[in-house]
Amino acid sequence: MFNFFKNLPITTKFILWFLFIALVPLAIATKISYDSARNAIVDEITNSLFAVADNKANQIETYLREKKRNATTLSYTADIIDAMERFNEAVSKHGAYSPEYIAVDNEFRPFFTYYQKSSDYDNLFLVNNDGDVIFSVKGRRKIISLYEMALYKDSQLADVFVKTIKSSKVEISDFEYNPEEKDGALFIGTPVLKGSELIGLLILQMSNSGVSKLVQDHTSLGETGDTILAAKIKNDIVFISPVRFDPKAAFKRKFQVVAKERSAIQMAVEGKKGSGKSIDYRGKEVLTVRRYFPSFRWGMVVKMDTAEVIASANRLRATLIKISSMLLAVVVVMAVVIASSMSKPIKQLTEVAGVISKGDFSARAQTSTHDEIGTLAHSFNEMTDKLVAAKANVEQKKAELEEQHKLLEEANRELDSFTHTVSHDLQAPLRGVASFANFLEEDYKDKLDGEAQEHLKEIREGTTRMSNLIKDLLALSRISRIKNPFEEVDINELVEAVRKRIEFDINKHKVDLKIQKDLPAIICDRIKLTEVFLNLINNAIKFSSKQETPPVVEVSYYDEDECHKFSVKDNGIGIDPKYHDQVFGIFKRLHSADEFEGSGAGLGIVKKVIDDHKGKVWIESEAGKGTTFFFTIPKDLKVSEITAEEKDPKEKA
Repeated sequence: MFNFFKNLPITTKFILWFLFIALVPLAIATKISYDSARNAIVDEITNSLFAVADNKANQIETYLREKKRNATTLSYTADIIDAMERFNEAVSKHGAYSPEYIAVDNEFRPFFTYYQKSSDYDNLFLVNNDGDVIFSVKGRRKIISLYEMALYKDSQLADVFVKTIKSSKVEISDFEYNPEEKDGALFIGTPVLKGSELIGLLILQMSNSGVSKLVQDHTSLGETGDTILAAKIKNDIVFISPVRFDPKAAFKRKFQVVAKERSAIQMAVEGKKGSGKSIDYRGKEVLTVRRYFPSFRWGMVVKMDTAEVIASANRLRATLIKISSMLLAVVVVMAVVIASSMSKPIKQLTEVAGVISKGDFSARAQTSTHDEIGTLAHSFNEMTDKLVAAKANVEQKKAELEEQHKLLEEANRELDSFTHTVSHDLQAPLRGVASFANFLEEDYKDKLDGEAQEHLKEIREGTTRMSNLIKDLLALSRISRIKNPFEEVDINELVEAVRKRIEFDINKHKVDLKIQKDLPAIICDRIKLTEVFLNLINNAIKFSSKQETPPVVEVSYYDEDECHKFSVKDNGIGIDPKYHDQVFGIFKRLHSADEFEGSGAGLGIVKKVIDDHKGKVWIESEAGKGTTFFFTIPKDLKVSEITAEEKDPKEKA
């Protein structure tokens, strides 16, 4: 090979050397540019999918919580209680199809029909304690027994009735497919109480159309992006909403659960959040982000075709190859022209080129003449200088990229390791312990004495507390890691949003929540400051709700020279001054879990958020005299911009 190259004409050798010298840095630059662009695009699209997934998850959860809340609210109305009593009396005394029953039916049907249509439910049922459906908006005056249905038919309606009767609280069923209506149905059951007496059940039926509208919004998902919502029904993973490329997929597209090589949608239904590449229902490779709805046992996958994700990177690579080819063509032409005008004096230049090709970029050609050879030598030296600069620049960029890549990989490994440990090594054993405790209680309840059953109860409560501790630790980690932009925030709207989130607890404990009017608009991290007010008001309700005196919680504002000062005051049990410096410690509790629930992470999160704002937080309290938490936000904070990597996915959504 060497002898062959040695015997080649000088023009050919010159061309080959020029190609070699130009091709190596061009290839390196092209490869680095492509890899960097591809990785950046994949990271950007992944973050975008996370944002879309979080946004859709929030929309779906808000929609379903609203439906559940509507059912609860309706069950407490006087009209429902009156209707339940009168239907029960008509059925028990006069029969299901008696004139008295028909009179009651005619009286209440317009009200229930109006509510069912205005609240976007498919049907509304009244069920007595014996399991008889004594009224339904659809199926006029057709009375059926849900107990009989539960015995002879696999029905989610019967299942939610049994669950609600046993728990005496709101229950929600899985979706089931109705072949007659060619649609899915989900049932929300809530007890109807008169005082403390259970007089029947209100069951509301809804279809999948509401959540389908939410997942069919393909904004920010490009040409191939899609959202899949699925649930486990028996041993199948069933799509419960249409998808972008199969509008009729709901309850028709399904596949069996497998133990190995699980798809992204199966992992989502099994509660495994995360992201990665997978093969979708069309057989195409996609980039996926998984979410899970534990309250409804649904999984969601937001995805986009890998081909679309890296399309721009591929176009960049094609452009770089074209440019490199053009540069190489220019190099070849120059080599041919120069080599053709050369003879013996080119030997020196060839020798210098040989030295440079071996890596010694300090060598230079002699430029003692001013003819073509001298010009060529001078040009060669300039080219060598530029090559040295280009090589140094490429090596510097490569070193920087490798260092950044190393740091990113290390951070990702640590984060992945932490997440894996929490979700598998910690949560899984806890679920196992809790499950075995339930099995023992269910299977050996008659064989265990009171003390043993109490021990099982303590085991379940302990695992629940440990699970909550882990979740709070993850929340604290997220608060420390995520950096959101400072923006102008109306505190009136922020506190009102917090009030709506905890409205159930406020009503439950009959809390007198007093919020000062005309709260200011300030520069702050809106998401994190929401967590501050949420934790402080929740704490105030928790520690003042177990007294004989009705809980009173006050939110106030004080305008000071250099900062905004806020306070949250309660009339609860108070805190001894000697513990004031301890309550902000991570997982620091002054009371046992039996006295007051919680992990003790809330005030630690509050202090971390206020520290991030360069503010202060402190307590004024005495035992038995209530507690007032104060915190300040400096007035000199500026509206800021942050990078996509730092931004909270929920905020981007």
